[in-house]
Amino acid sequence: MRVNAFSGLALLTLAACGGDMPPPDELVEVTEAPREIRFTATDFAFEGPESVEAGLVTLVLENEAETWHHLQLIKLPDDMSMEQFQEAMGQIRPGSPPPDWLHEAGGVNPPPPGQLARVTQELEAGEYAVLCFVDMPDMVPHVFKGMIRPLTVTPATSEVAELAATELTLTLTDYAFGFSEPLTAGTHSIRVRNGADQAHEIALFKLLPGKTMDDVMAWENYEGPSPMEPVGGVAAIAPGQAVNMNVTLDSGDYVALCFIPDATDGRMHVAHGMVLPFTVS
Repeated sequence: MRVNAFSGLALLTLAACGGDMPPPDELVEVTEAPREIRFTATDFAFEGPESVEAGLVTLVLENEAETWHHLQLIKLPDDMSMEQFQEAMGQIRPGSPPPDWLHEAGGVNPPPPGQLARVTQELEAGEYAVLCFVDMPDMVPHVFKGMIRPLTVTPATSEVAELAATELTLTLTDYAFGFSEPLTAGTHSIRVRNGADQAHEIALFKLLPGKTMDDVMAWENYEGPSPMEPVGGVAAIAPGQAVNMNVTLDSGDYVALCFIPDATDGRMHVAHGMVLPFTVS
């Protein structure tokens, strides 16, 4: 859970986080393309379906707003209603570890305003909340401005397809991004797997021309123009969960970040060193 998810950027470290480099996944045969489920973000609401069928889907987030937005899926416990969930969310103290009942289930991290980002993943049947934890420009998470809506995932009526094979993989650990090989310019589908015992995400940003990580570190409280722009990524996924991230990268300097509050001390994972600057050529 990411209350004040994009604040505290002065906590970033320049140390690149490593991690074991897993081999590419074995090839999996898929007979048809995943269904596309599209959501549109505005200031401050989501437009999209109220109900979808379980199975393999490609979540598409289109940002029609002026500020950044992401799409985080939270799977509600069986005994919790949407109204109870919203009430419980309001009782979470900023800077505290996520509660046990908060089950992150993937989603799409921010595309640039006016553009799209995609993540392919399996949706299990159940009740979900679709929400945005981004808190710029005034440090108020958008979920508390009404950027939350329910989503019902009905049981699958046919056999669920497997995720397509990818040439690149990324393993999320405490507290590192482990790419199977360096990222290059172009369009990539990357298998992202959470190999830790707590939720993690990858938020990808491209540094603007002439900007450095020093500028990113200095951009605290969102004072002045942003030194970077979002280029997508995967919202928080649960331990053991795997999804396919679809990204298009131009040459330039980038940084991968994880803003999820830690399960032990509530500090965002960027404060634990989950930061990976890299250059794409």
